[in-house]
Amino acid sequence: MSAEIPSTPGGPPAPRTSIGQWIARIIAIIVLIPLRLLWEGVKLVCRILLAALVFFWMRLMRPVGRFLHRWVLRPLWIVLKDFLWGWLLRHLLWGLILTPIVAFVVDWILKPVRKAVEEFLWRRVLVPTGRWLWRRVLKPIAKVVLCAVVFVLNWCVVWPLRLLWRWILHPLWRALKATLRYGWRVATAIVRVTAVVPCRAVYRTVLRPILHALGVVWQYAVARPARWLNSRVLRPMNRFAADIWSGILGR
Repeated sequence: MSAEIPSTPGGPPAPRTSIGQWIARIIAIIVLIPLRLLWEGVKLVCRILLAALVFFWMRLMRPVGRFLHRWVLRPLWIVLKDFLWGWLLRHLLWGLILTPIVAFVVDWILKPVRKAVEEFLWRRVLVPTGRWLWRRVLKPIAKVVLCAVVFVLNWCVVWPLRLLWRWILHPLWRALKATLRYGWRVATAIVRVTAVVPCRAVYRTVLRPILHALGVVWQYAVARPARWLNSRVLRPMNRFAADIWSGILGR
């Protein structure tokens, strides 16, 4: 069933509202609206409290804290640090009381006790214990370990290397040495046949006669004429010019 709302004359028909919609509206008015009002009230109270705290901190606590820090705590700390620590504790307590007591305790109690303990421990405990450990424990263990190391090295390293050298590396080395020697001889013979002998024959039959002929030609065509020209023409001319220059300069 639904309630009908009378429509106005000459206008559109009014919308119909069902019972379920009325029930939902009633529940919203009774339940949701008070909860929303309560939530808004809580938010408003929180905002008021937060604004009051901020105002209290910024306007009251912060200036008071700055005042206390600047005019009370800082001067008090400076006085305590400079006076109590600088004079009372360091000069009076440490310089006049604690230093002599500590020096007396160190010089007359701790040092003799330490010396006695060190001598007793060294002579009566450490030296005999070390000797006994070396003779009874460490020396036998060292001998056993050394024998084991020698045995392992001999059978795991030396013996395989000896077999490898005797049966593989030494024959390979001998074969390589023989191959290199034979190859060197073959290469020497090939170079001798293909290069040395022909070059020697060419030098003996061609180059040496040509060089000898060139030397003879140079001797008769250049060297001797140049020597004759120097001895017969240039040297007398140089002497003549020197005599004329000396006569002119009067030297």
